[in-house]
Amino acid sequence: MRSLIKRFAQSEAGAVTVDWVILTAGIVGLALAASSVIWDGTEDLSGDLETQLSSQLVKTTF
Repeated sequence: MRSLIKRFAQSEAGAVTVDWVILTAGIVGLALAASSVIWDGTEDLSGDLETQLSSQLVKTTF
């Protein structure tokens, strides 16, 4: 049983796949975090724009 565990621990088959899965998960996590920050900023900007535009007076005559 110990030799089986030792061979399994020393085996590198599939190690590249594990590396790529971890790297991809990290990239996806960073993208989600960045999109959350961008979403909040866009929401704040649209609220400020709405406030500014609704406070403007529009003349309908020349």
